[in-house]
Amino acid sequence: MKEKVIEEYNKDNGFMKHNDFKIIELDNNHAKLEYKIKKNGLNPIGIVHGGLLFGLCDTAAGVLASMNGKFPLTISCNVNYLKPAKGKKIFAIAKKLKEGKTIGYYSVELFDDNNSLITSATINMFYSDIK
Repeated sequence: MKEKVIEEYNKDNGFMKHNDFKIIELDNNHAKLEYKIKKNGLNPIGIVHGGLLFGLCDTAAGVLASMNGKFPLTISCNVNYLKPAKGKKIFAIAKKLKEGKTIGYYSVELFDDNNSLITSATINMFYSDIK
């Protein structure tokens, strides 16, 4: 399943590709994604835009949730922006908290390349048969 999920997300021409998010680790209980900070990802004061950070959290949880073979759709999310990212990369680490038949619960933490926690999120996904 891991190879199938990675292949599907790598061929995606949408949000993940547009923002150059990369899957660097994936198993049934966790996913790790990487984002190289770029100028077009910054807000007007020069820090990584909160919407991009949310998108990275959402994508990491979605990649992990895809490991059950269904298409995950976000139904709720709580994001806490803790501090600005320093450095050149951000790493998203998603963990499965609970997986039911139709809904899964995930936590995501974002770290900069100084290993500082910059964002924390909890995300609930509905498992859809839509593809």
